[in-house]
Amino acid sequence: MASTKARSKLPEGMRLRGKVYYAWFKHHGREVRKRLSADLKVAVGLFHDLRARLERGDWGMLDNDCSWVEVKKQFLTFARQTLRSAKDVEADISRFERFHPVPSVKQITHAYVVAYRQWRLAQRIGKPPVDGKPDLRHFVTARTVNKEVGTLRNMLNKATEWGLIGANPIEKVKPLKHDAPVKVRRSLTLEEIESLFAVTPSFLLPLFRFILTTGVRRDEASSLLWSDIDFERRTVYIRPNVAKSGKGREIPLDDEMMETLSQLREEAFHRQAIPGSAPERTAPQEANFSREHVFVTTVNTPWGHNLLHRFYTYARKAGIDDAHPRGAVDLHSLRGTFVTHAIDNGASPKAVQDIVGHSTLALTMNTYARATDQGKRAAISALPFAKASAPAHLLKMVPTEPAPAAGYTAGTKALASS
Repeated sequence: MASTKARSKLPEGMRLRGKVYYAWFKHHGREVRKRLSADLKVAVGLFHDLRARLERGDWGMLDNDCSWVEVKKQFLTFARQTLRSAKDVEADISRFERFHPVPSVKQITHAYVVAYRQWRLAQRIGKPPVDGKPDLRHFVTARTVNKEVGTLRNMLNKATEWGLIGANPIEKVKPLKHDAPVKVRRSLTLEEIESLFAVTPSFLLPLFRFILTTGVRRDEASSLLWSDIDFERRTVYIRPNVAKSGKGREIPLDDEMMETLSQLREEAFHRQAIPGSAPERTAPQEANFSREHVFVTTVNTPWGHNLLHRFYTYARKAGIDDAHPRGAVDLHSLRGTFVTHAIDNGASPKAVQDIVGHSTLALTMNTYARATDQGKRAAISALPFAKASAPAHLLKMVPTEPAPAAGYTAGTKALASS
């Protein structure tokens, strides 16, 4: 611990807290706080460099010789406070660090971005094949790479705004050209829903049915807590911090879903931390173990990105051919299925908008229009002099309720009648 005499010799605007020296002063009304070093000489040098950089910034001469770690730290703090996609932002930034360590922002150049894009486009999506099987995985798309570089651009824009660097060196870097169409999803037919329910295991079936009967997003369902469910009023509340729009909303629950949730709540009291299935995992998963989450994995941890892979697995078992990463059916299709079947069966579009949390009615109707090709063909066929038949490769919507199948038959009945 430094003596009182040593403290008094510190430059103005520099403080000692514990064994670490900090810059702590106001610059043009803005408070500046920055950890320097535990070594006095190093701390004083960093302090004077910081003051000099701030003065250069006042004269429009601020350079980009700023620590990558410092910019990253401030940007991630900002992202976690303001962005719902903070985890995606953190994942994007970590990819740049895996590509090449960046000690200082001055190393981020146009050439750096070009090299990163070349490196990223050469990567494939998914786990590599085993036993000598051919590698049929898709490459990372230009659209994905543009999104990642966009995250870096946003971070450097904020660093410029905050006075950490003089300018964004990649502000004028143009995105990669591509002709990849925006993914168009379709809704599931009642027959497909029955088939999916029939092959889905019991630990996952309530989650799929919950999305189908409430129209919530994947993250909204996987983040659901018992405190979000009002068993007396038979409603679920989607919290603002997990909703994409940042606005909370309340959704009614059907009778069968309430019975299922009541049973899951009883089982949740007896959950225990369970060792992971991977050979290297021998300790209980205490870090992620949860009794508070409504839907959990087989080891009693909240669902993550593996939920989408599970959906693809059981959708393929159900005979849904276009259920794959580049297909028209994925987990988000269950949300579109809710919108399509609800409106097709007479639900108020405005009520559906409120349930799914769309910002405008037009967005709800656009989702509905994209999800049902059959509805557009029915509109053409309504003409007395025309008929629009669906191509053979498109599954038709089942006009009447299909024959009961094994599984959650009552679940699809409730969905069809909603």
